Amino acid sequence: MAEKVDRPNVGVMFNLCHWLRVDQSRDYGSLLHRAMPRLWAVSINGADVHDEKPGWDHYIQPLDRGSFDVAGLLETLDELGYTGPIGLQCFGIGGDAREHLARSMAAWRRMRQTL
Repeated sequence: MAEKVDRPNVGVMFNLCHWLRVDQSRDYGSLLHRAMPRLWAVSINGADVHDEKPGWDHYIQPLDRGSFDVAGLLETLDELGYTGPIGLQCFGIGGDAREHLARSMAAWRRMRQTL
């Protein structure tokens, strides 16, 4: 839609959990490459690669959990030259929010050190 609108004030956001829910190809590289001219923000979280059940329990987890390679996604963003904001998706994660945030922050620091 952003391409069709073709205005400088219209961009896109890549939301990992939503992408996992709708795109079974798991080819985020070509999608992000195409989005780069208009990519304004990225939202990440821990996630499993596939979840056949409805709901978000497997697609929204603390950043240190799940089978999806979030570090690989961050590496691809770096390779593409993405410098915009990256947010942490925490919707619906049960349990202690401070504990989840602390674990996610530690996972973020580990991932960023490898880039």
